[in-house]
Amino acid sequence: MGHELVGPSSHLRQLPERHHHHLKIVEMIAFNSTKSLVELTCCIVKSAVSLERLTFDTFRGDGRSPCCSDDSGFSYSKFMIEQASRAVEAIRMYIEDKVAPQTKLTVLEPCARCHANAFDD
Repeated sequence: MGHELVGPSSHLRQLPERHHHHLKIVEMIAFNSTKSLVELTCCIVKSAVSLERLTFDTFRGDGRSPCCSDDSGFSYSKFMIEQASRAVEAIRMYIEDKVAPQTKLTVLEPCARCHANAFDD
């Protein structure tokens, strides 16, 4: 996959359309804002006609929203939080409006405190 980041003026490719009638749950772990991943996700959303649940984890994949006061002792770098924030922007800009109303959309993103702390220097 390419590493070009998706942005407001990006043109997304249309991938070949195949309907997936049995795909019900999609979880994307460590989702990022690369153009090819956003294109792939748009294709999945469009072709998975039975999709019930779509989850984007912009960090680590344990099903919790990441927080700077994490009990695990793991701290998130400014870079990691910025990347997660860009991923959330890409989801909101390119994917969210394509998700069918019957599909439960969950986006795990940095907490407000992480957002605020990420840009303090």
